[in-house]
Formats: sequence, structure tokens, C-alpha cells
Amino acid sequence: MASSRKPARTDPSALLIDKVAQRVAACAAFVVSGGAPTVAVALSGGRDSAALLHAAAAWRDVAGAPVRLVALHVHHGLQADADAWEVACARMAAAVGAEFHVRRVRVSADAGHGIEEAAREARYAALDALCAEAGATLLLTAHHLDDQAETVLLQLLRGAGLDGLSAMPMARQRRVTLLRPWLDVPRSDIDAYARAHALAWVEDPSNDDARYARNALRPLLAGMAGHFPAYRASLARSAAHLAEAAALIEEVAQADLARIAPAGALALAGALALADLATLSGPRQRAVLRAWLAGAGLRAASSRRLEDLRTQLLSARADGALCVRLSGAHVRRYRGQAWIEVAGQPEAGPAACPIAVAQFDPAQLEVQRVDVAEWGGALVFSPAQAEGIDARILQAPLSLTARRGGERIVLRPGGPSRALKQAYQEAGIPAWARARLPLLYAGDRLVFAAGLGLDRSAVATGPGWRIAWLPAGADVLSAS
Repeated sequence: MASSRKPARTDPSALLIDKVAQRVAACAAFVVSGGAPTVAVALSGGRDSAALLHAAAAWRDVAGAPVRLVALHVHHGLQADADAWEVACARMAAAVGAEFHVRRVRVSADAGHGIEEAAREARYAALDALCAEAGATLLLTAHHLDDQAETVLLQLLRGAGLDGLSAMPMARQRRVTLLRPWLDVPRSDIDAYARAHALAWVEDPSNDDARYARNALRPLLAGMAGHFPAYRASLARSAAHLAEAAALIEEVAQADLARIAPAGALALAGALALADLATLSGPRQRAVLRAWLAGAGLRAASSRRLEDLRTQLLSARADGALCVRLSGAHVRRYRGQAWIEVAGQPEAGPAACPIAVAQFDPAQLEVQRVDVAEWGGALVFSPAQAEGIDARILQAPLSLTARRGGERIVLRPGGPSRALKQAYQEAGIPAWARARLPLLYAGDRLVFAAGLGLDRSAVATGPGWRIAWLPAGADVLSAS
């Protein structure tokens, strides 16, 4: 059990514990209201993660406020001793009074990106799920300065761009906040900490397997240290400079993307206006395309693939059809817009989803948001003094559903009803993108179509409710 006595600040062990304390305290994810915050530690069982769990427990014991500490272990099943490692990790957690959670994953050797990358992706997905299971808002990992230096050099040797050369950030917002409190700590300090506290850990034989690129690089780094003793800190500093440059480019790209994005239904469906894209310089065009693809959740394309995509999108005839394959998606050109069609996306949306709203009282002036996981977005109901759906109509059971064909909608006050299919065609939305746009029914009456707006035949003469659809990751609403 970790000692509850706070070590002297000259003690090297105290310095590592202090880094955990200071960086956790500075992390917004640690500031929660009500109850003891839950902090998770990713525990592989190796020396580094065993030391981090021990240091986190030492900090918890003197934190001055209740902290719930949990240890999370991912069982990859890639080594013969994986079951024994799980048992060892459970013992480590018990020794410091931390809850222990484990998840088994299956890693495919033919995942398309190498076994190391496949294992890493499976591990982070499992850690996200374990954090949700444990109620943790903050996840600590034991990456250190040597890991950072190795990552920078590996990315450089692979010809990575700014994002890759930026290496690992100290903190990153995923589904939970991921924090690396020892990213500026050399491996030797962690080794000294583990030995000073007589910690037990497991040895992964793959760490000595020179077939893995990171392991093959380590003897070279050891030789480099004789000529460049500060190479670890220098590489980390370069990575920080590159990360700042990457952040600046991303900021410009997002501003460009917002400025040139089409309005209304086209923006909602994820279209990109190619005529406006063509007004930018080549580097800014590539940055916008990267941001656009990333916003759709796609893996970053290589420089060559990205340039091929840019060239084809901007050089195709205005009325020409185009379909470019990327990893996990197709990019199409339609009526001067670029569209992303994710591979395996169903032609129709999910089945009808009931929508529960507390009440519709415009006098209360409370905006109500209803997240709809099945559709990957949220409905937003806003009270309005005019031009809103009659609250009496919204008393009927609400459901969000996909188009089935034959629907009609009134888009102008006092106007005739029109076929929904025709309305989407006139809005410039291709057939494959319409499946992403849900319809809201009150009973059996259509009241709202994402990308088009309210059915005006249901609008109240006085106060009512406006409705908007907010896709996941969007900053703007598809409003009524």
C-alpha cells in the first residue's frame, strides 16, 4: 500500500508524484461537481504503468479530497503469458486500493495497418469503454520522454507530416480526457522510482523483439546519446514546435471550411463547395480537405492520395460524375459539390426512434435538446413567439425516422404540399446522402425534415416550437 506520508520535495520519488498531482489538478476533466472524481490508470503491468499506478495512489492518499482510483487493463491475447499478466495487474491494483477493470480484445493481424497499429487502436477503444464502465472522466497513461523521442524519430523515418511529427500531446480529449503526466520524464527516472519502491511488474518479451520498428530504433538512440546527451528533450521540443504549427494550420483550415461550406441542407449533409475550394491556394486546399475528411471520422489520407483527390475533384467537368475511393469511404462529386459516402453505410436510416421531451411550454423559454444515438445527432427544440410548430401537435408521440417514400411537406406558409424527394432534389442533395437526414413525426404527421425545415402546415399562429437537427460533431444546426 502506498505510504500516506507526503515525501520530501528533494526526493526524486516526490517529483514524480508531484507531476501527477499538478497535472491532474490542472486538467479540466478532473474538476467535477458532486461526489469523488474517478481517475483511471491504464495498467499494462509493465514497469512504467506499474510505477504510475503506485504514484497515482500516493497522490490520492494525500490529495486532501476524496478520489476514486481505478486501474484498467486490456487483455490483447497476443502473448502466451497474457492471462498471467491480467492476474498480476489485479494484484497491483489491490495492493494500492484501486478498483480493477479488465477487457479482452481480439486483434487482427490482417487489419490493414500492421499488428502494432491494430493493437493500439483496439487498446484505446477498450480503454474508452472501460472508462465509461467505471465512470472515469480522466485516463492516465505512463508514456514518458523516451517514448516521445522514439515516436518523433519513427514518424520522421516514415515521412510523416506535421500531425505525425507532433508526436504525443501531454493531454488529449477523446471520449474521456487522456493525460500523460510523465511525458517529460526520462525512462531512467521511472525505473529508479520503481526500484526505490520495490515494485513488481511483468516483462513483455515483445519489447525485445527487433522485428518491431520501435525496438529496432533503441540501439541507435543509445549510440546517439554519446554525441547528443539531450536528444530526448530536444526532440520533444521540436515536436512541441511542430504541434503548434499543426494547430495553426488546423485553425486556418477550419476557418476556411466554415467560410466556403455551402449553406442549409448541403452543409448539413456534409457537402463541400468545390468552386469555393478552388479559390484557395494549393496548401490551403489540402488543409481543408484533411479537415473535411477528419470531420467525417475518416483515417488521414496519405499525401499522395490527398493530392490525387484534390486534383480529381477540381479538374473534373462541372457536370461530370466522379467517385474516388479512400480508406473506408468514397468521395463523390455531384452538382459542383463533393460528398463523402462512408463504406457500409446503410441505404436507409435506422428504424423509428421514440423522442421523449419533458414538455412544450413556450412561456418557460427553455431550449430542450434530445440526443438520438441511433442517428448520431440531436434534436433541439426552441420556444418561439412565431413561426414554430403548434405545441398541441407536439403532444402526440414523437418519433424520428428515415424516409420510406411518398412523403410530402409544405415548405411555404399557405403553399401546396410537395413530394419530399423532389424537395431534396431541388436542394441539391443526392440520393445517397438523404439517408443521413431524419424526419420527425408527431403521431403519423410529418412536422420536420432535416435539411429542409418545418412542415409549414403545422406552424402555430402564435407561440410555438422551432426544431433543429444537429449532427454529431457539427457546430451549426439544420434549423427550421
